[in-house]
Order: sequence, then C-alpha cells, then structure tokens
Amino acid sequence: MAGSISSSVLLGWFQSFYGGKGTGTSQTLVSAGAAGGAATSSAATAQYAPTPPWQQAQPSQSKLVQQAMGGAHLFNPSAAKLDMPGASADYKSLFALYSGLNSLYAIAQAATAKGVTSLQQTQLQNAFESGMAQLDTFLGATSFAKIKLTEGVKGSEQTTTASTPAQATSYSTTALNVSGNSSAEVPAFEGNVSFDVNVQLGSGNTSVPIDLNGMGATPRTLSNVITYMNGELKTAGVVGVSFASKALPATADTIQVGNQTVTVSSGQPSWGLTLHTNPAETVTLSAPTTAPAIYVSQVVGSQQTSISGNGSSVAPDAQSQLLKFDTAGNITPAVAPAHGVDGQIFTKALGSAVTSVQSTATSADGSVYVLANIDQTPTGTAPDGGQDVALMKYDSAGHLLFQTDLGSASSASGLSLAVSADGAQVAVAGQVTGSLTAGQTVSDPTGANSFVSVYDSQGNQVWTQQDDGLTPNQANAVAFGANGEVYVTGQSQATATGIGPAAPSNSYLQVFSATGSQVSNTKIATGGTNTSSGIAVDGNNVYVAGVQNGEAVVTEYDMTTPKSPTLVASRDLGSLGGGNVVGIQVQNGTVYVAGSARNGSLNAGAVTSAASGAGLNAFAATLSTGLAPAAGDAIAYYGGSGDTRASGMTVANGEVYLTGSATGDLPGEPAIGANDGFVASLDVANGQVGYAQRFTGLDGKVAPTSIAASQTGASILDQLGLPQGVVDGPVSNLITANTGVKAGDSFQIATNGGPPVTVTIKSTDTFASLATEISQKAGFNVKVSTTFAGVNGATALEIQPASPASTVRLLSGPTGKDALSELGLSPGLVVNTSSHNGVTVVQGSGEPVYGLGIPAALDLSTAADAKKAQVQIAGALQVVETAYQNLKNAATPAPVLALQKAQTSGKTPAYLSSEIANYQAALNRLTAGQSSSSTTGLSSLL
Repeated sequence: MAGSISSSVLLGWFQSFYGGKGTGTSQTLVSAGAAGGAATSSAATAQYAPTPPWQQAQPSQSKLVQQAMGGAHLFNPSAAKLDMPGASADYKSLFALYSGLNSLYAIAQAATAKGVTSLQQTQLQNAFESGMAQLDTFLGATSFAKIKLTEGVKGSEQTTTASTPAQATSYSTTALNVSGNSSAEVPAFEGNVSFDVNVQLGSGNTSVPIDLNGMGATPRTLSNVITYMNGELKTAGVVGVSFASKALPATADTIQVGNQTVTVSSGQPSWGLTLHTNPAETVTLSAPTTAPAIYVSQVVGSQQTSISGNGSSVAPDAQSQLLKFDTAGNITPAVAPAHGVDGQIFTKALGSAVTSVQSTATSADGSVYVLANIDQTPTGTAPDGGQDVALMKYDSAGHLLFQTDLGSASSASGLSLAVSADGAQVAVAGQVTGSLTAGQTVSDPTGANSFVSVYDSQGNQVWTQQDDGLTPNQANAVAFGANGEVYVTGQSQATATGIGPAAPSNSYLQVFSATGSQVSNTKIATGGTNTSSGIAVDGNNVYVAGVQNGEAVVTEYDMTTPKSPTLVASRDLGSLGGGNVVGIQVQNGTVYVAGSARNGSLNAGAVTSAASGAGLNAFAATLSTGLAPAAGDAIAYYGGSGDTRASGMTVANGEVYLTGSATGDLPGEPAIGANDGFVASLDVANGQVGYAQRFTGLDGKVAPTSIAASQTGASILDQLGLPQGVVDGPVSNLITANTGVKAGDSFQIATNGGPPVTVTIKSTDTFASLATEISQKAGFNVKVSTTFAGVNGATALEIQPASPASTVRLLSGPTGKDALSELGLSPGLVVNTSSHNGVTVVQGSGEPVYGLGIPAALDLSTAADAKKAQVQIAGALQVVETAYQNLKNAATPAPVLALQKAQTSGKTPAYLSSEIANYQAALNRLTAGQSSSSTTGLSSLL
C-alpha cells in the first residue's frame, strides 16, 4: 500500500472526499480482523450533517399556534440553530421550511379541535392564510445549492384545466325514444310536427321546411324520421347539415328506502337526435306555431340541517333549478321532469356550484340568461371572496351556451339582470362586500357596496363599476336605455351610524353611460327605511318601484337630461302590511307593478279580483303612464288560505306572470306540500287567472326566486328537444369570458434558475396570445403551445421545458389576483426528470428535485378542509425529511454509508472490512510519530 500511494496523495484524497466536514464523536480505534472481518466502529456516529429539527426539542403545538396568531414569521432561516459548524446553507433553509410547515400543521390541527368558537376559527383561518402566503414567498425567494425544492414537481409538462370552447359542430337532444326498442315509433314525432331549418352560407340563405306529415303512412320511428329529414335537406341543396341518431346509456331505476338507495332495475337504453352542423354555416331553427314560454328559477330541498322522524340528522340537500313551462299546454316532453306538472317542459339542474339564482331574463335570440351565485369556479376552486356571481346563458331547450364569472375579489351576490332590446348586451347588478377588484381601495373594506357589470351576448365583459358609497348599499334592479345607457336602482345606508334591517336607508337611481361612466346618482326617498326593487324604461321616462316606510311607491323620472333626472310623478299605493314589491314593467303605455301585500285595498284603481284570507296575497296592478289616477287603473289579487308571497314578475302579451311560494290552497290548485311554488298569469283588467300551475320539488320544499317570459318561446321544437334560434353559434375564445381569470390577474414564471418574470392577463387574451406572451417574457426558454382539451375542440394551454435539461418554475400571482389557480395550473416545477439511486433528479444536471405536493388552495373553512390541510402538510413535512436525509447521504462518504447500512442489518460486508483495514494502515503510516491524543484511526474520523 505504501509503495503505491504517497502520503500527499492519500491526504489529498482524504480531504477532498470528506471535505473536512465530518466530526468524530469517539476516538475508538477500529480493528478489522481477518477472522470473519468483524469491525466495531464509531464511523456510523460521525456527524456529516446538523441534527435535524425533528430530533430536537420543538415548541408545543399550542405555542406554535399562539406564535402564528401573533403574527410571527414562520419561515425564517436566520432562526435555524445548527449544531454543526460550517454546515451548508441548504440545511438552514430546510430547517426554516420544516419549522414553518410544522406551525401550519399545528394551526390546521387546532381548527379541528372540539369547542372552537367562530371567532377562534376566523383567527385560525387568518393565521393559516398568512402562513400559506409566507410559504409561497419563502419558496419563491429561496435558492438551494445542492437540490431543487418547490411547491410540487409537475412532470415534464403542465396543461391548464381551464379551457376556451370551440364552436360546436353537433347538437344532441335529450332522450326521445325511451322504449328500449330502437325501432319503436316515437310519440314525440306523432301529430302535426313541423319546423323550419334555415341555413345561411355567406350571403346565400336556404330555408328548408320539415313537415313530418309528408312521410304519409311511414311509421315515425327515429330512423325513418331521420331519413326523411335528411332527404328534405338534400333536396333543398343543403349538404353541411344533417340529422343522426344518438344512443344514450341506460339510467338505473332506483327508489329510496329509508336512508338507502335501492336499484329496482338497471334501466334500458334510449335514443335522441343529433343535428350535425358546420362552423361555416349559420343554422337557425324556427317553428310556424309558438306560444308564450315561462322560465322560473328556484331552490328546492332543505337548505338547513333537519331532524328526521327517527331523530337522526339530515344534511341539507338544496339545489338550484331552472324550469320551463308551456302556457298553451301543447308540448309533451318525451321524459316528464321530476315533480313535473302539466305544461312543464323541463327541469334543469344548475349544478352543485350554484347556491342560488336571483334573476332570469330572456333575449331576442330565444335564449334565457340566469344570474347565479356560486361557491366554486369553473376550475373547481373556491372564489377569492368565498362567493362569486356567474352569468349563465341557456338556449330554449335548456342547454348551457356559456358561463362567465364576475371574478370578484370579495364575496359578491348577483341580484338583478337585464337584456338590451336587441339582445346584444346583458347587464348584471348586485352587491359586493369589500373591493370588487383585488388591490382596489374602498372606503369601507368590510362593508357591502353595489356593483354593475355589462357583458356582450357571448359573455365578454364590456365594463364594470363599483359604487363606493355609504355601506351597506346594494343594486336591486337594472335596465337598459335606448342609447345603451344603464339604469340602476337600489338602496344605501342613510347615515354612517345605525345598521340593521330597520335602520334608515335611502333608495336611489343611478345612470351609467354606454361606456360605464356614472352620469348621475339621484336619491329617490330619504328618511326612514326605503328600498327599491324594480326599474323599467319607456323612452325618456324611467319608472322605479319600491317600498318606502312599509308602503308601495312608484316614481317616474324624465331622463331627457341624464345628468339631472327630473321627478315627474310619485304614487303611493298604500301599506303592504309586511309584503314586498317584486318588479315593474312598461308595455304599450301601461305601467305594470307587482308584489305581495296583506292589504286588500291598495290604492291602485279598481279591484278586479279580491284578496283571499288574512294572509299575504300576491298582486298585480296596472297604472297609466304619468302615474296620475285614471279610470283604467286596476289591481288583481291572487291568493288562498295561507300566505301567497310573490318573488318575481314579468309581462307577456298584456298579462302579468307571477311566481312565488304558497303555504295554503290556491284557486283551483290544492296544496301539494307544506311550501309549494306557483306560476300564475293575471289579466289585471278583468281579474281573470289565465295560466296557473302549482308545483313541488325535492323534500316538498320549493322556493321560486325569479321568472322570465318569452312570448314565442314554446313550440314543437321543445317536444323534439331542439332549440329555437341559432344552433351551434359562435362562442367567445377570450380567457376572461370562459374562466375565473380577470384582466389584470397575473402569475410568474422562471426558467433555468433565473429570476421570475410576471405574466399579466389582458382582457383581449386568448390562449394563443397568452402562449406567445409567456414565451416572450421567458426569453423563449420555455415551450408554450395551445392544445386540445376534452371534447368539441376546446383549447387549453400546455407548458413544457424548452430542452431536456431546462427547468420551468411557475409561481402564484398576488392574493386576489392570482391567474395561476384560475387557469388550473399549479405552482411548482415543470422539468424532465429521471431516477438515480432512488432519488428523482433533473435530467442532464442530475440535481435532486423535490416537490412538497401542497395544493394551491388549502383552507380551514370546514372540519373536512382542515383535515385535508393536515394530511397535505404532513406529506410536505415528509418530503422535507427525505430531502434532508438525501442531502446528508450525499455529504457522507460511501464507505460510511455502507457501514451504517451494514450495522443496521447486523453484518459488515467483507469488502468494506478490507477497505477500512487498508485505509487504516495507510493512515497509520501517514501519522507515524504523532501523539496518540490526535487522530488515532481512520474510523475515528469517519
């Protein structure tokens, strides 16, 4: 050994291999005997890394929670105390990360403890949110020398879960043949079934009448009808449009037995129609005979936890729905909706994300808009403020055409919507608690203010405004003027003191220009409790209806000069006795106002239908324009033995349509459940009830919230499951129209360890333009492209490293303005990896890489959320331990690692005993003549 390795070489090898970092804890000499190679060594106890924090004394969890709630900085490398001089700075960062995660875990655990008050829960949630923000900041600012550590390792690519739709090329109906026999005749095709298919290609236009009577005696099976309709289209020269059959999967037939769902049968297959279209052509469907259609939004089911008959707790099961009724009663749907009544065409479930619907409106194109409050964005995350507002557009057959979210930074509620006369724009109004836009300064950050937003017919936001007045204030009704102006009415706090439902409030009328500038803000009523809940426009006149100190009042303003509206007239209809005003409309020189009252003698002209009973009655009144009492003024009441409360009104063909709830019998409509819904049309002039339906729903609990009418909305197309109007029309490809992302939201991206750059979303961004922007911002060190997502050609965004050894790091944007989560991307590293000795490393560099796996959105809102947070953070703590252990292993000599492994298994391999003996002999020669108080053996240094 001495002849082959010089002392300087061996010492150089020793110092370079061990780096001078190992510190022995024992001076025991290792002897490697020839008999069996047994070795006893302190090498395994030599220190090559600081003692990890989980092996050191830590503050109690209660202390950690207390510190966090006191505003402590949870991730602080300078506070890390290492017991090994000269240790790598990576250890300090790992120690700080472990300490901060441990505090977050303690907070999450405290949130699940019994007896936590709502105030404590709020404090814990705030501390947790602060800690998560600190974690993002820490990971974004910390660089490791020997490893890469990030929120998560996302593989070699990340694709947005959010997408923008492509124009559809096929439209499928619900089931028409439900017999189980594909060759059976279809009842929906029987009788006089006729409609028109209009196909426009460029300047050319072809209208094809489809009349099934032309089939003669041919049985009207699905295949025969499809063959006939396609023949008519072909004869007319239409080649890009055709009908086909679509098989639908069987739906199991179930019944509820106690708390269990029992499957009676597996069901049978059914079939519907598919209409294939071409994006180059505009296909429009119409019917020669139509009738008024009524759309009602409602909440059904239990909205609160209840107790069953056997004493068990029953969880809330409330859900929001959209119902459609044919007032002529000519339509028979192939599948009757659950809890359906005569004339009911469909019941559309609006999804679990919808918590309530406050307003509906129909458009000139035959569609219906729904204004919903939601607690979940399209990407499945919670809105920034906990609740957001969604504008949803459905066609006449109940198919969702688009949903666009307000994207409020604070909790928002939608209260009203209106569609312009030409259908080109939609206005929504409501209330937001705090700022509508993240970073926006409002006078009262915890108070509620009104807002109004305008969208085009494809869901693109045109403008939005928030009123920063005395709080609380809210916008209850909105309407369009002839020149694109928007009129808003509601109520606001009268003074800075006094809150609650009986506190003084002012009703107001606001005017906004077509571009969103506020033109004027006029107080309607002051002194006492004043609200307004309906607004209607008639040329230069605007009518507002509301409640002033308990009395129904209608006011009229001249808007010839929008900057200074002139009060024309005001009419007090009298005390409502605790009732309400639900709306006002103007048609053909008549003012219609509706609501509920316990007063059967309101000052609204001749009573054409008297109030019933002592409870609430719904009412509809007609007044002359100018509001002066006139001979033609009339009022009709609608009620029964219990309370009949109106919640919405609309006007069609001179009749007032009301919806609401009833607790007792109604005329010709006996009670079904304890709280039923109703739809009724009143001819106020003679007090006659035209169309009337009472209905129930899940759990026998129904709460209708709004109503809209389309004068020509019901036709034979409803029986076929086809829509009136344009089929598969153009859709918006803007990111802001199809996701929860708002213009101004941002995220950051860093490539190859460089500094992050900020990517900000613009109102005009598509995924294609965003891909270009990201590539440019990142210096073309990242591959960004659009890709197909899901079905129907939807477009998503894909992010990949530019080369096998490149790294791409995604970082969240600011709180309240984070685009990353709304796009469905996760913070973390996008990198090509491989496995080396069981450790995930970056391809090319071989650098170890670790992902904490913490989701972008964690909170403590519920016990389940807090438990999920615990599990996720516990997993992240395990990742930190693994990273520490691998870092320690990399600093430990291979023979020592082998010795440690051997000691764990109880047997030292012969080759290792031989290596140690050889190294020991060489060291003895190098250190000959030194004092025994110095290093006495290789193993003592190991």
